[in-house]
Amino acid sequence: MVLSAAVLAALLVTPTALAAPPPPPPGPGPTGRVLDALGAPRADDVPGTGYREFTTTAATGRVRGHLIRVDLANRSVAIALLRPASVAATGTVPDLAARRNAIGAVNGNFFDEGRTGASVGVELESGALLKSAVPLGRRPAPPGPPGSSPDTVVGIDRAGVGHIGRVLFSGSVRAAGRDLPLAGLNLYAVPVGGIAVFTPGWGARTRARTVCGSDTDAAAPCSRDAVEVRVKAGKAVAVGAVGTTAVPAGEVALVARDAAAVTMRALRPGDPVDARWTATAPDTPPLRVALGALPLVRGGAPWPGLQTSERAPRTAVGLSADGRTLFLVAVDGRQEASVGATLAELGQLVVELGIPQAVALDGGGSTQMVRRPAGGRLVVVNAPSQTPLRPVADGLAVVPAG
Repeated sequence: MVLSAAVLAALLVTPTALAAPPPPPPGPGPTGRVLDALGAPRADDVPGTGYREFTTTAATGRVRGHLIRVDLANRSVAIALLRPASVAATGTVPDLAARRNAIGAVNGNFFDEGRTGASVGVELESGALLKSAVPLGRRPAPPGPPGSSPDTVVGIDRAGVGHIGRVLFSGSVRAAGRDLPLAGLNLYAVPVGGIAVFTPGWGARTRARTVCGSDTDAAAPCSRDAVEVRVKAGKAVAVGAVGTTAVPAGEVALVARDAAAVTMRALRPGDPVDARWTATAPDTPPLRVALGALPLVRGGAPWPGLQTSERAPRTAVGLSADGRTLFLVAVDGRQEASVGATLAELGQLVVELGIPQAVALDGGGSTQMVRRPAGGRLVVVNAPSQTPLRPVADGLAVVPAG
């Protein structure tokens, strides 16, 4: 979609993001405390939402952040998955948010930057799975803390209540008299020896790159033994090289590599092929919307073992204990006015903001937060560390209900 000049002109960086650096940071607060000051709510908030700024007293310098609070019980607003038209595509948060008439939004999960553009984690919209989570060895993200699940999501159930849980993929394909497991849906990285299913929702980007790399080395060469079987109405319609164009409507493409390619290559057009898959949320009620993420805070405390080595811009999503209030959090970083946070510091900060459960999303140049005040225009309220803004795979948005 091409945005008009009028819409593009509306996506302004808020003046606060361009202001002169604040005075030197104050002395450290109480031992172990990160949060310094939380600003007052704005008078121009859309009902059901509230935007505030905050500062912290990290040991290495001042940190500035942004918080959008969403009352999920307010039926005039809703939470939506923010995404481009296809899985293998990207867009900046302001662009994606403008298309949804968003009231507020942040970027989403880590993604396959510079290649397919597809997200690392789960994307679920209107109760339907758009993609499943990529295997751990093929992720550009820091690993989750010890004991956490790579299938972690933040989601909203059909009653409008927020949850942090898991969305698990399972599936199989029956072909040539054998039942073979499916590794996932619309994955940018097919596991070694595995089969992934691709739908038209993947988009027009080539699937040939999905068989490159290994389960431990993303830079490893592409598989020399890979095949794609296109299936329509339970029968193979094409068997050959991995496709470089969109999957036709009404079809799915099964991409197999290495050992799994042997069985699939033996198929011929007209042979029966039965591919089935499902997604389950074992920890929560059925979810309407879900976005993959890294566990950050549980039970009112940061997850043990969070990363402490890199300070950067950060994005997080939190929930109240009852799941009826959602919080979007963005921390500026890599600039004189705000040095950023480690994941451990982000977890502590979220706890001090009074948020008992939370997940972390992609950070660095991906951290973007937008807000539209009542009667106003959509603006970028944080100070992104990358110019021009980095296109991202997905995000989470507050939108007008209905």
